[in-house]
Amino acid sequence: MRKPFLIALIALLILGVGGYFGVGLYVNHVARGEVDSALATLRAGGAAASVEDVRYDLFAGRFEMHGLSLAGPGQGALKIGTLVANGIERRGNERVFARNVALTDVALSPPLGLGGTDTSEYRAPRADITGLEFPMRAPVDGTPPQIALSFLRQVTAERVDIPVSTNTGSSGTGDTRIVSEETNGAIRLDALAKGRFARVTAEPSRFTLSGPTGSSGKGSVGRVEITGFDVAAVLILLDSELREASDAFITVHDSIAMADYELTLDGGVSQRIKNMTMKEVAIRPSAIPVEEILAMRGQLEKLAAAGREAPPEEAAELFRLIASIYDEGIRIGGMSLDTLDATAPGGIAFSLGAFTLGAVEGGRIDSLTLDKLAGTGPAGETFKMGRFALGGLRAGTLMTLLADTAEHPAQVGRWPAPFFNTLESLSIDKLEAPTEEGSPLDIDRFALTWTAEPDALPTRISATLRMSGPTALVNSGKSAFALVPGQLNRASIAVDFGAAWNEAANTVVVEPAYVEVSDAFSLNLRLRLSGVDDSVFSTEPDEALAGAGEVNLDALDLTLTDAGLYDQKLEEAAKEQGLKPEEIRQLFAGFADLLLGQAVADRPELGPAVDAFIRFVQKPMGTLSLRVTPRNPPLPMLLIVEALNSEDPLSLVDELNVTTPAAP
Repeated sequence: MRKPFLIALIALLILGVGGYFGVGLYVNHVARGEVDSALATLRAGGAAASVEDVRYDLFAGRFEMHGLSLAGPGQGALKIGTLVANGIERRGNERVFARNVALTDVALSPPLGLGGTDTSEYRAPRADITGLEFPMRAPVDGTPPQIALSFLRQVTAERVDIPVSTNTGSSGTGDTRIVSEETNGAIRLDALAKGRFARVTAEPSRFTLSGPTGSSGKGSVGRVEITGFDVAAVLILLDSELREASDAFITVHDSIAMADYELTLDGGVSQRIKNMTMKEVAIRPSAIPVEEILAMRGQLEKLAAAGREAPPEEAAELFRLIASIYDEGIRIGGMSLDTLDATAPGGIAFSLGAFTLGAVEGGRIDSLTLDKLAGTGPAGETFKMGRFALGGLRAGTLMTLLADTAEHPAQVGRWPAPFFNTLESLSIDKLEAPTEEGSPLDIDRFALTWTAEPDALPTRISATLRMSGPTALVNSGKSAFALVPGQLNRASIAVDFGAAWNEAANTVVVEPAYVEVSDAFSLNLRLRLSGVDDSVFSTEPDEALAGAGEVNLDALDLTLTDAGLYDQKLEEAAKEQGLKPEEIRQLFAGFADLLLGQAVADRPELGPAVDAFIRFVQKPMGTLSLRVTPRNPPLPMLLIVEALNSEDPLSLVDELNVTTPAAP
């Protein structure tokens, strides 16, 4: 579970080896004095440092050190029972080489950076370092992490082997305390140079957890392989001066791969991951507020121990800290997970074929996809989804939005621009979900994409939907019920929508705008608006609404096709009124003729359109096509909205030209 920390262990072991016999032993032949001098330097920097015995055989090229103990405030602790280096020789004027270094009884409490209630200790009965080369004199200025970093970047090693190791850890307090114990397989680290290992491998490990009910259990981790692991990046995070001075991105590792992760808890929870990979993880230390995160972690732990939730302002602060790390402090080349299976009490099961995360940079996640998702609920209900995908997810912006929500929940949703800035696209394929009606809801395809400037409304949007489901999902009390084919148990829906702003022409064209309900109707629209300047998409609601007031209607083309809905609604109305469907149809046609007759009398040019509408009302399964344009342009959309909401919506006809398309 904690193999990355074991890598930090090995790095510190190398420091422990090199730092205390590479400070001039070969030249001065006074081993104890030189080691004591080096330890005194560390103590002057605030560390606790001691050693029991030091021996050096110049002619045999052998160095021994017993009972080494190092500890830095907030920076972990290292103990080495014995350290024996053989084959020591000088390389040039400034370097020392050791053919082999053997360490026994190694114990490391790493700087977890997780708050005061967390503890962890790693133990290795033996560790072997082959081909170790280091500077003859170690740096003596700076804090312990600064000294260690400077020295580490000058150390090289062919390989490090740890045949077996264990680690124990705990987190939480009181009733929430969880203790973990892990037995690790063989660990090997190859080719250390400039603070980076070319390759790290860890053979399978086993672990156990002990804690509150439902939190105890056991698990295992398969083989782990890391390429290009940079230990220096870990040391930089431990020191505030080093962090502030490190304003460039540092690649922590080129890639990491893990196989066969399994966890089983006594409460019935289980997890299994077949494979996981991650590549090119980089951090920008100056943008990671370590002290603030530690302080926040400690405060949250106190609240959790007291059974209290974090106040809104503290939750908002945490979200903003995370946002800053996403935006400026982390970069990831990508991540993938293959085959995840999980279970929970009550018969709940979950499986995922694959999880893929695209590149993460500047707070933006290029893509996030879930493939072959399936699950079973407590009542045996099942759901399936072929793929769920997000594109252009701005994680930092999302965290900021959550912070605003925590601080001012009443203001969330008053202006939609921030929501559009968190995401660029969303799609769902092959979804099958249960419903209370028994018949499942099927979404064959749903896709939504848009383009928006930061904090502004989208200037381009497109959507598509193909789905089917039980008609009973639409409540009869809702207006949408009028569009549902009530005589059918299921219906299919198709929707296509697109809108784009032409900045040069200050126009917006909505095309396509298509809706089809099977065995009911289809509607096809094309809308063109003019007078649309950039204020409409403003970050300020008042400015956007003012800009919207200047938008005009240029043209609206619509085609409505009846596919059976009209006949169904006529039958329903006839039953309610005790009449025949044909009588209801003629009644509707007569009412339309009477209502629109005056308009034709005053404006004869509307005659063809009125006739087309009346024919459509008289004969089901027909098609109505109309074109609507301003009679005296420009015609503000605001005026149209006001007229439609007035007591006399037909007064709007005076402002419009309504025609029928010319015959082909």
